[in-house]
Formats: sequence, structure tokens, C-alpha cells
Amino acid sequence: MSQYLVLEGAVVKNVAALRELIIDAFIRSDQLRLDITDGTPIDLCGVQLIESARRFAEANSKSLTLERPAEHFRNVLRDGGFITNASAEDLCFWFHQENMS
Repeated sequence: MSQYLVLEGAVVKNVAALRELIIDAFIRSDQLRLDITDGTPIDLCGVQLIESARRFAEANSKSLTLERPAEHFRNVLRDGGFITNASAEDLCFWFHQENMS
């Protein structure tokens, strides 16, 4: 059974709390689905934490997916270098697509 986390507002602003939620979810399940609501502000620290969780999942035969494409924080991803020369896998993870339009 997968774990489902809705990330909104204050949760995302507190990276330490978000980290604990992600760790706890991976302890309970090998599959984690993150739902970052459209109005939720995401900064570079939040993106870095999500990317770190994604890499952890991959290295430990676990799965991390985003429920929604990351369109509302595309600028943070771009400014942080996460989508510069992004692989198809990266684009699929962040935007649920294989190429940028």
C-alpha cells in the first residue's frame, strides 16, 4: 500500500518537518505519493528535499511520485538548475511529460 502525503502551506515552509513526514512515509511503505497543492509555495530547499527523497527512493528500491505536475513551481526548478538539460525521466517526474513545451 502506498503512502499519500498532501503538502500545503506551512508544512512545505518547514523543511525539517517535511523531511520527517517523508522519512515516516518511507518507513511505512515502499511507495510514496506527494500531492503538492497548486497554491503551495515551494522554495529551493523544498525542491532539494523532494529531489533527495527521489534519489533515496531510487537507491532503495522505493518509489516517489508527484500527484500533480510541478507547473506552479517551474520557475524554482528552472532557477535551481533542475530542468536545465533534464532527462526524460526528470521531466516525467516533475511535469508528467517527456519533453518541455
